Amino acid sequence: MIYIILASVFYTMAIILSTFASRSTNSNVVAVVSNLVSVFIPLAIITPLINKKFIIDSKYGIIMSILAGIAVAIFTMALLKSYSINKVAIVVPIVFGGAIFLSALAGYLFFKEKITLFQGIGLLLLGIGLFFIIYARVTGR
Repeated sequence: MIYIILASVFYTMAIILSTFASRSTNSNVVAVVSNLVSVFIPLAIITPLINKKFIIDSKYGIIMSILAGIAVAIFTMALLKSYSINKVAIVVPIVFGGAIFLSALAGYLFFKEKITLFQGIGLLLLGIGLFFIIYARVTGR
């Protein structure tokens, strides 16, 4: 549970800091700098653990990690651009609420994860909330 809390806190910090950054600097520059920093910290931690057997045993995971990295890079550029032209109070619920909704759906479809009744109700309410936020943004209400 501690890692979930840490991830939430640090991701919130990243959102706020990158919003400040993208409003005062080109959003693509912010994406490059933040992604480079986020490459070097894990690299410094994992480098001592890498050996040939590690790479061979992890081939599929490494390929998926590369694809995930591409997705993160595109996500970061789109997110930072949206911070520079929209309100954080609009961007964050749509992007991250949408990610929660789509991730739960993907978990159900691809990983055969179960969704309980209460989780289903939560996802339904989340979907309704996303609809209202998007509707309000599109219509200006």
